[in-house]
Amino acid sequence: MRYELLGPLRLVDEKTRTVNAPKVETLLAALLIRANQPVSTDELIDELWGNEPPRRARAALHVYISHLRKNFVRPAVDGATLRTHAQGYLLEVEKSSVDVFLLRALHAEGRAVPETDPERALDVSSAAAGLFRGPVLAGINNGLIVGTFARWAEEVRLECLETVARCSLRLGRHRELIGDLSAWVEEHPLNENLREHLMLALYRSGRRAEALEVFQSARQALREELGLDPRRTMRRLQFAILEADTDYAIAG
Repeated sequence: MRYELLGPLRLVDEKTRTVNAPKVETLLAALLIRANQPVSTDELIDELWGNEPPRRARAALHVYISHLRKNFVRPAVDGATLRTHAQGYLLEVEKSSVDVFLLRALHAEGRAVPETDPERALDVSSAAAGLFRGPVLAGINNGLIVGTFARWAEEVRLECLETVARCSLRLGRHRELIGDLSAWVEEHPLNENLREHLMLALYRSGRRAEALEVFQSARQALREELGLDPRRTMRRLQFAILEADTDYAIAG
């Protein structure tokens, strides 16, 4: 069994399965996020019900745990074990069976790659970004465990996308990058790193007017949303494009 959290929660073996019961889905997500670590009963109750737990919350949690054991965490079938722990519960899984462990490994490797090896950094960061299938744990109740994890995962994804863009530009792959960068900018309109990368990719592809349009769009978005002007590096890039600066027209 493979458990995938980097998108809507799903379980993959011979076929792909989802968890239709919302509370059970939230519980499984929280235990997978903390895989191989004990999670206290109080934390799980908070995750499931927030500040308004039912009077018999512990009994209800036990029912949901039993449902997980019967349908989604079967040692002989799914390769995972859900144990009762002194503090609460412990979900034991092989790291290779949860996509988050691979994300963490790829992210750490990407950070460790020296700047002199943009090809390797590009490969690793592309692989990490490719693990995401959509909004992290979309549709699941946003408690403390799930919410904190989802924010962390999206930050990692954004960091990987920025690395992909930066390394692609260094390797002279600006034309191939434009489509993806345009989509990433649309997804993150206030991210100035991605905006600058898109401006540079367009400029190096001979699309000077479009590169300047990206700057104007960024300025409008930043002013409307944050009341700020583009940062100095973006303004400097705009000026260089206006002046047709050849230093910006080559990879490096």
